[in-house]
Amino acid sequence: MIKQLLKQIWVQRKQNGWIFAELLVVCMLMWYIVDFCFVIVHNKSIPTGSDINNTYVVTYGVLTEENSRYDPAESDSIRMMQNLELFTRKIRQYDHMETASLLNVGWGTLPNSGSYSDVEIRYDTVKTYAEKKFVSSGDYFRIFRYTSARDNSWERPASVDLYQNNAVIITRLLEKKLFAGQSGIGKKITIHEGENEQEYVVADVLNDQKRFDYVLPAPAIFLPAKPLSPRNMNSYAVCIRVKSGTPEKSFITNFVKEMTPALRIGNLYLEDIESMTAKKANIEYTFGKTNEIRTNMIIMTFFLLCIALGVIGTFWFRIASRRNEIGVRMAMGSTRRKLQRQFIMEAMLLLTIAVVPAVWISAFIMQADLIETLGKRMPDSIYITGQKWLRFLLTNGMTYIFLAVIVGLDTRLPGIKNPSGGGAQGRMIDVTI
Repeated sequence: MIKQLLKQIWVQRKQNGWIFAELLVVCMLMWYIVDFCFVIVHNKSIPTGSDINNTYVVTYGVLTEENSRYDPAESDSIRMMQNLELFTRKIRQYDHMETASLLNVGWGTLPNSGSYSDVEIRYDTVKTYAEKKFVSSGDYFRIFRYTSARDNSWERPASVDLYQNNAVIITRLLEKKLFAGQSGIGKKITIHEGENEQEYVVADVLNDQKRFDYVLPAPAIFLPAKPLSPRNMNSYAVCIRVKSGTPEKSFITNFVKEMTPALRIGNLYLEDIESMTAKKANIEYTFGKTNEIRTNMIIMTFFLLCIALGVIGTFWFRIASRRNEIGVRMAMGSTRRKLQRQFIMEAMLLLTIAVVPAVWISAFIMQADLIETLGKRMPDSIYITGQKWLRFLLTNGMTYIFLAVIVGLDTRLPGIKNPSGGGAQGRMIDVTI
């Protein structure tokens, strides 16, 4: 049967050549669309490693001498620290509070942060890099719910005092890179930063975490932050987690209204309160991720419709141009089902022949790294979208199945009648397949 179909395709090679060329281009375009959508859906499905729902960041301002309300008696370091402690305590006592703490929110420390800084880490002969975050209290893990890879609880990392025994906490990906599948807890690592080297002990391992929804998780390390002092007050803010079910909009409105006068303490005042979900949305918009996803999805949808309509039109024309052949076959006893099966098999064979060079060209494009979808690939990643060739095989398989469904449906759609002359030969032969 296949041999006969190949002969049929070869006899009609002039017409099928154009169809082959179209399917070749369509396969490559469809592969890119499928690859892009697969990466988005897959990466989106990976947990971020934290839970920022019901969390907020309260920032404070400090009056300067130029301000008429400035009080010189409240400007010394002792008074400033006392006032900041009172500032935090009043927030902790506010309605709906679950946890509130004065935390370091400096460069890249908050979840889904727009800023990023990495550090070189060594263990024995292994050297790698990881994003660094500075933790000033176990409340950091209680508020943002970073969970331990050992028992998926945030209580475990929250109980670790990073200021004792030079402790650090690392993520699962970093553990894999440094210790090759072995547990890293209790092992000593060396952090090299600039001219300085410091030895730390791994106290716990967290589940993987990522900066944005549509990227893969990356290795990270949580280090002890520099203790609060008047010199680094601008790196601290009050982070809070409210009780579940607290409406965000009304909470912020009421908080600002009620706490603005209450938090006017010495030279401190309430500067702003922002939900972490809003911060995350703003960061993704600023970095262009939101627009990138929306724009690409619109373009992909447009191309998808064009491809579907183009394939439909091609196979309608192909069957319409063979109506005489269809009429003869039906006159000789072929049933609609048999003709339908033959045309579907021909179409599938044409598609399969076109897929072979399309996959080869796509492989060349992938190997040359001419297409990068949503960030750098990681060859040793445990995630599918970071493994180039596994992802390539999966997306090409999905592309073939998707196109096979379209081609199969298109081959069934056309309804053709073969008009002839009058009399017995002038009857309309229905050759709908």
